[in-house]
Amino acid sequence: MSNVSKQKRAAIPKELSVYANLALEDESNYEQLSFAGLNFSGRVLSHLKFYECAISGCSFSQSKIADVKFSSIRFEGCDLANLKLEKAMVENAEFNKCRMTGFKIIEGNLRNVLFKNCQLKLSQFRMSKFKNVAFENCLLEEADFYGADLSGTVFIESDLTKAEMAALKLIGTDFRTSKLAGLNVNIESLKGAIIDPSQINNLAWLLGVKIEWK
Repeated sequence: MSNVSKQKRAAIPKELSVYANLALEDESNYEQLSFAGLNFSGRVLSHLKFYECAISGCSFSQSKIADVKFSSIRFEGCDLANLKLEKAMVENAEFNKCRMTGFKIIEGNLRNVLFKNCQLKLSQFRMSKFKNVAFENCLLEEADFYGADLSGTVFIESDLTKAEMAALKLIGTDFRTSKLAGLNVNIESLKGAIIDPSQINNLAWLLGVKIEWK
């Protein structure tokens, strides 16, 4: 499992321009920057691009950003609770120890992304496309993946209790070390997913059966 995390780590240059005070503006590009401890809460922004940036301890809580691209970027210890991203592209990115309760990315594209040690309860990824994405040690209780393409996504020691996974693609999706209690999924969507034998009991309700071990 450690190889998965290492493989997905965002490639950030060692030398970045450090900004103690950065004001985000519409239709702006931010490249090779490092900023920490800044508050962007409650903002409404559009047409932003972040490239090769390291963002730590910043708050984007309750903000809304439309038409945004995050490329080769790392979020560390940030507050992204109830952040809503529209028409978003997230690639070569890492989210580590971030508070992301209620985080929303609808009809987004995520490629080569790692979520690690993040609080993602009630997050929404509806109708989004995933490629080479991993969730490691994340709380995804009641997360909403409705209609998403999660093919090849890996869930490592994460909690997917009562997550919404109807009408989506799970070809090669690996759930083997994660909690699936109360997962809302149908048999058709589950085709191609990878599970551990110990998780069968959590999904037995799909067949209308109860599994008992002698």
